[in-house]
Amino acid sequence: MSIHWQQVKAEAASYLQRLIQINTSNPPGNELAAARFLAELARENGLDACIQETAEGRGNLLISFQQEAAQVMTDPASSSLLLLSHLDVVGADEKDWEVHPFSGEIVDDVLWGRGTIDTKQLTIMELMALILLKREMRVFAKDILLIATADEESGSTYGLLRLLDEYGEIFRGKHVISEGGGFPILVSGVPHYLCETGQKGNCQITFHVASSQSTPYYVDNQPMHSAAQLIQRVTKMRWASSSPKITQYLVDELLHSCHLEEAGEAPMEEKLRLLRTHVSPFMGNILQAMTENTMAPTIWKGGRLAKQPQGEAVIHVDCRLLPGVTREQLEAKLAELVQDLPVSWKIESFAAGYESDFESPLFESFDQQIRAEIPGSKVVPFIATGSSDGRHLLPYQSRVYGFSPMLPDVTFEKVLPLVHGINERIPLDSLVFGIKVLYEAIGQFMARGE
Repeated sequence: MSIHWQQVKAEAASYLQRLIQINTSNPPGNELAAARFLAELARENGLDACIQETAEGRGNLLISFQQEAAQVMTDPASSSLLLLSHLDVVGADEKDWEVHPFSGEIVDDVLWGRGTIDTKQLTIMELMALILLKREMRVFAKDILLIATADEESGSTYGLLRLLDEYGEIFRGKHVISEGGGFPILVSGVPHYLCETGQKGNCQITFHVASSQSTPYYVDNQPMHSAAQLIQRVTKMRWASSSPKITQYLVDELLHSCHLEEAGEAPMEEKLRLLRTHVSPFMGNILQAMTENTMAPTIWKGGRLAKQPQGEAVIHVDCRLLPGVTREQLEAKLAELVQDLPVSWKIESFAAGYESDFESPLFESFDQQIRAEIPGSKVVPFIATGSSDGRHLLPYQSRVYGFSPMLPDVTFEKVLPLVHGINERIPLDSLVFGIKVLYEAIGQFMARGE
């Protein structure tokens, strides 16, 4: 069957418009309305769908390619590929936008709206890939399961975590296409398509800076002085651990593209120094963040007007950790950080980082299709500094790949400010490009029968 890609573009644009117009800002979410719309769309195109309701107005959508979705959920061995995205979005204030964030308006062949990058566009890319394969009457040895979840933007309690409670084994050892990558960076004029194959860990820490018990808080400035010292230490705190295999591979690939192969045996610090002259300052900072553990103060409560208990100061810190860093290692660093200061600390939450094996048939399929579409380009793995639902799949040994491919001019540097930002939008040519690449890559991967 010959696919008319301009018709696919118009069809996909219509679906994404309607999905954007369903306001799923979280809170409160309201993902159920979006799930019902997509479920009906799937059924109209020969796919099976079911919805797991998790709270009032909230739920996860499950679409299967060949069997009944409910059957696939109870038979983990029946599927080999999962397509993951989320239906909720962060809020948007229309007065800040050039185009209403929930209008789905198309201006000069660009579709505007909250969710066009994070991550309703991926939902439509994945669904359209399945629809096209179904129209071709393709049959595979195992099934494909599309899962669009609720509540990703607020911790996943009413989304993926609820699904894992009941059906977690469907992810065991599977390949998963998720969000977080597919955006190119240009190095020496060559598009390098980033495929997220891991994430840094994320933890939240609260520091309490004590005051003198004998001095009233309204005359005691010592907590403020101690807090200032602590913040200086926190902002300067960088500690390197063993660089993830993914980061080592990425850096060496970029050096190769810059004809700097002779630096292959140099320390990571020297490699990054050389690369900074060939990439943007933005990308230089991103690469640096992939090689070190970082801390950043987010909230500071203190001083006479704050009136904390006993006049103490409280500082909240966000910490991003490389894969492999343990809670015990973090605790040792925190003890070192507060040494000689009247400070106690508590780890409020801790989620370890992870990296997936990128040497796999699915990653190879991504690379082959990108090279076929954009001659001279390549797909490279990277560790994301942000977090998404992929982190919850660590116990299931899933191979999670963030990949929603865009055209070369929709670069990582351009896209990142749009995520949770204003004027989020996607060129329709990039939308259909992503559908085409995923359709080809999924078909190739599934035909291997693995």
